[in-house]
Order: sequence, then C-alpha cells, then structure tokens
Amino acid sequence: MAIDTTVGPAEPDAPRRSGRLVPPWLRGYRRAWLRPDVIAGVVVWSVVVPQAVAYAQIAGLPPQAGLTAAPGALVGYALLGTSRTLVVGATTATAALSASAVGPLANGDAERFVQLSAALAVVTAVVLVCSGLLRLGAVADLISKPVMTGFLFGLGLTIAVGQLPKVLGVDDPGGDFFPRLWGVLGELGDVQPATAAVGGLSIVLLVVLRRVTPAVPGVLVVLVLSIVVSWLFDLKAHGVDVVGTLPSALPDPSIPDLRDGDIAALIGTGFGVMFLSTEGIGVARGLATRDGYTVDASRELVAFGGANLLSGLSQGFVQSGGASQTAAADRAGGRTQLASVVAAVLVLLTGAFLAPLFEDLPQAALGAIVIVAVAGFWRVDELRRFARLRRTALVLSLTALVGVLVLGVLPGLIVAAALSLVLLIRLLSRPPLGTLGRDPATGVWGRLDRHPGAEPAAGVTVVRSDGPLFYANIVYVREWILATAGAERSRAVVIDLSTAGDLDVETLDALAELADALEKRGVDLRLASVLAPALGALERSGLADRVEIATTIDAAVSADGPRTPSPSRP
Repeated sequence: MAIDTTVGPAEPDAPRRSGRLVPPWLRGYRRAWLRPDVIAGVVVWSVVVPQAVAYAQIAGLPPQAGLTAAPGALVGYALLGTSRTLVVGATTATAALSASAVGPLANGDAERFVQLSAALAVVTAVVLVCSGLLRLGAVADLISKPVMTGFLFGLGLTIAVGQLPKVLGVDDPGGDFFPRLWGVLGELGDVQPATAAVGGLSIVLLVVLRRVTPAVPGVLVVLVLSIVVSWLFDLKAHGVDVVGTLPSALPDPSIPDLRDGDIAALIGTGFGVMFLSTEGIGVARGLATRDGYTVDASRELVAFGGANLLSGLSQGFVQSGGASQTAAADRAGGRTQLASVVAAVLVLLTGAFLAPLFEDLPQAALGAIVIVAVAGFWRVDELRRFARLRRTALVLSLTALVGVLVLGVLPGLIVAAALSLVLLIRLLSRPPLGTLGRDPATGVWGRLDRHPGAEPAAGVTVVRSDGPLFYANIVYVREWILATAGAERSRAVVIDLSTAGDLDVETLDALAELADALEKRGVDLRLASVLAPALGALERSGLADRVEIATTIDAAVSADGPRTPSPSRP
C-alpha cells in the first residue's frame, strides 16, 4: 500500500514537532484519504467489537467492560501515536495479565475487581507516560525474541485451557495451567452437548473463514451467527450459558476507587504491561519501515499511556497495540489514524444502541473466539527455526514457556523479563575477543580465527573486543589479554580500541592495572585506533603518558609509531 511520505510522521522534522497539539497524521490531511479511512474504520469496528467483548472475559470482566474501554483507547492513541495504522485495543496478553494481577487483590469481590482493573489501566498509563518522557522506548529493543515467543506460547496455552470450561459446558476448576487442565480432563464425562456443539462449530467456522476468506471478519461473522442461532432456537433453555442482561455499555468517566496499598500492588504489573507493549511497538515499526516513515518508540509509550488512561477512567482495563486489529485496518487501505477515530465512534454507537443484542450471545462462542485468537501464539514453526539457528535460543523460549505454565502468568512474565536481562548481561559481560593478523595482500587487519590468510605480527599480540569495553566486562577482558600475551610470549600487546566510543572509570583503572602487570613481564602496552572521547579519558587519567597511543594498528605495531594522535581526530 503506497502512502505519501511527505506528510505526517514521514516528515523529517516530525520528532521535533511532536509536542504540537495537532496529531501528525492530521497535519496536511488529504481529502482523497477520507474514503479509505472511513472504510478502514468500519472494518476495525467489525474486529474490535467482538474482540473487546471476548477479551473482557479473559480480563475477568463482564462483556460491557470491553465496549466501554475501546473508544478511549482508540482515540487516545490516535491523538498521541506516531504510527499511521496501529490500532490500540484489548489484547489477549494484557487482558490475561490484568486478571492475574487483580484477582488476588479483589478476593472474590466483583465490584472491587472492576475498580482494580480500571485502576491498573490508570497506573499503567502513568508508568508508560513516565517511561516515554524519560526516553525509555529503547526497552523495545531489549526484549529477546526467543523469550517473548516462549512467553506468548505459554500464555496462549494458559488462556486456552481457561476457556475450555466455557466451550465444553463444564465447571471451571480454577488454578494455574496444569491443575486447571487436569480438572477439565476429569470433567469430560459431564460435557454439556449443546454447549460443546456451539463451541466446536464456532472454532471450526473461525478456522475455515480465516483460511478460505481471510479478508472477511470471521470473528464478527461467528458472533452474529451465534447470537442469531441462540435467539432462534432458545439455546439458553437447552442448557447453553449465555451472556445475559447487559447494563449500559457506554463509558462512565470516573476515578477508580482505590484502597491503601493498591497502587503499590499494581505498579509492578504496570511495568509488565510495558514489557508486553513492545510487541505493539514492533508491529508499528514493521509497518512504518514498509511504508517509508519512522516510529518514535518513546512517543509510542506515551501514546499507549494516553490510551490506557482514557480506558481506565472509562471503567475499562489495560489496552495495548493489537496485531489483528492493525492488520485489518492495513488490509482495508487505511491511510491515517482517522480510521481509529471512526471505529471509536462506531463502538460508542454499538454500546449505546446495540448492547442488548449481546444478551443471547453464547459463552461457548466467546470461548471459541478467544481460543482461536491465542492459537496464533503457538509458534511451533518459530521454535523449530530457533532450534535450527541456535540451540540456546530454543532453550530460552522453552524456559519462558514452562515458566508461564508452572508459575502462572505474572510470575512467568517476571521469568521472561529476567531471562532477557540475563541474556543481555551475559552478552555484554563476555564480549567476543580475538587476536588480529594482517592480510599481506590488502593490509587489512582481521581476527586470525576468521581470516585464514591473515598473518600475526612478529613478537606483538594485537587484540580486539567485538563489543564495547565498560565496567561489566573489563576485568574479563584484562584477564584474557594477560593469559593470551603470556601464551604467545609477546614483547608488546596492542589493543585495538576502534569499538570503544568512550572509557569509564573502571575501564581506565583496569587498563592501568594491565599496563603494570605487562610491564613486570617486560611487555609494552600500546593502544591503537583510539576515538576522540576515549582519548580524552586516557589523557585525563594520566594513562596517555604511560602507554603508547597510535592512530592505527600498523603504527602501534611499528617500533617508531607516533605516540599520541591529534585530540581533534574523529
């Protein structure tokens, strides 16, 4: 879908003008975009309404909560976001996280459950906005794909098992994945035939529509058909559980009622929602890259915060970037966020005039919608790809998956976040190190283990780290250099610092200690390809007066290389 790149977020100075009150997509809006945006808005509405109703159930809330939350989330992101087509709404992951966090605090009180769910959305909004203002959008780059894949796989299984009682018409045994699965299996003899038929046929129809006619909103089709069939054949009289009477599904702006300690209990989950929001940012970035503009990750966090604030104040629950809703808007040809605004208006009209139509909606159909939705998380193909590319990635995925199934959603999320953090720390604390040699034909220096034609310098060990040097890895680097220099009986050690943009205090101290240790062995320490910030740090520490600093590796290896390059060197 070609989009004019001269307006909206595609403008080169868009980030500098992000503080303007007028949304970027509205500046320079073209009349020709109105029709595709309105059509896309109708399509988004057809996807958002059934998902909002179904995902409210995942969050442990009545169906109307999804309809009251959606308009604010759609408009909030449309006003603040930098993506043209990302649609923010209820998602399975954030809804499940909300239920797992709110349930223990509500302690069986339905009204308190509603208030805490709305409060979590407000707390999440504060976390997201503060993170965005602090320019923490880079968190989206810190989440390991294998870890997120495993977490979502386990989350999908947990949600699906939680919906099985509705689909089969049996009592919900409760508990985490394994206890609940065991309980459901023990009740298979009590399956309600009519309920199972509705649930099973809904699943089949959803799968067939998705494969045969992906452009048709299958969720809406199943929703409408199940309501019509339920009304015509009075399925409630045949033992099929239905949604029942719905109160007003219009947003009722109010501040959630909180007790002492509620905010402290919910703030950790707010950071968990930020963790899950990285998936929505990834969707926005992918579309932006395809269409030739950029997305500001930190501004996206602020926009998600605005969406959650309006949702929470409307007695809703946490919201995030939705992949399926966004895909629907994109396929429909939506050009800007006006599609989300149109969808928000239509959802408001639905809540005002069509809410009674949901009273005959079978719970089994809602359960089927949820199960088919989370089936997209079961990425067996990705696990196979991880196994083929790197076994450690598969181990990370499976660890995150098992963590969710064994520990539950919120602890599983903590495990997933910790795995990403541990992986990052491991990569930074143990950078790839190698000795360098010179290609006689080209004069280029490269690692000996990667360039068979390279020749080591006689009597000189040239080393380089393929990552930055800083306090977390410099001790490891220092010990590796000492061991390597000792093994090669070198008269000099040259460290290529071309990958070190700057040097912190610990790194400067470690280099001084390395120089002392090498000097005791009669070995010179020389530094090559030092960048200007690192050179300034070496000079301030006095280390520049103790070791030889050269502009190039060749100069450092040569006995008569220049001592100190110009401080103005780039």
